Amino acid sequence: MKRRTLLAGVGSVGVLAGAGGILSGAIPIDSFTEPRSANTPSGNGDGTDGDDGPIELETIEATGSEAGTLEVPNDGVTVAMFFAPSCGNCQALMPQLRAARDELKEEYGDDLTVVSLTAERDHDELREWWDEHDGNWYLGFQSGRSLAGSYQVVGYPVVIIIDENGEKHRHMTGNPDARKLKYAIEPELEAYRERAAETEDEEDGADSDENESESESTAADTANESERESGETETSSDSSA
Repeated sequence: MKRRTLLAGVGSVGVLAGAGGILSGAIPIDSFTEPRSANTPSGNGDGTDGDDGPIELETIEATGSEAGTLEVPNDGVTVAMFFAPSCGNCQALMPQLRAARDELKEEYGDDLTVVSLTAERDHDELREWWDEHDGNWYLGFQSGRSLAGSYQVVGYPVVIIIDENGEKHRHMTGNPDARKLKYAIEPELEAYRERAAETEDEEDGADSDENESESESTAADTANESERESGETETSSDSSA
């Protein structure tokens, strides 16, 4: 079951102070780097920040987005962009991410989820900014358990790549172009598909073993029944004699 499915009817929840502190007041850095922190979120190290289950992000209705919630991690690869509408590098990054996302979607479809996250909560202004800068994927806020806090994201713009197990594989700051974004995201999509195929093969193998065991059991039961019927026939013949 795809856990990226949006859950409709989520109400607005006030500005999260922690997320606001993380996403505001930092200096954007123009570079393309590996993360300095651990690849797993702070907390349990298993894709959560101390609570059970994935982190739920509040999303709003906008081009390519619906009002509801989005879970991270989900059944696929998630690319999360952290931004502020007033940030020039964030504005420049949007068409680059759009180009990379559109190209990868043609090949990988629903295996890829892209979401942009901000502390700004004025829906009308966000939608206007979103359309002006070519947004066409999930648009959301930091709410509840903070994705930025869990993955130690500071400043903006920042793009991180998270697999289905909640592990962070890349941490890109500044304004990477579409080519760099694609080359960073695509290997994680390929790795995800390989893992998914291995899991499917293991499940098929387990089903095959179960079916074989059932067949052997059925054959044994049939043989035992035949032996009993043969014994009953011999007994009947002896009695007649």
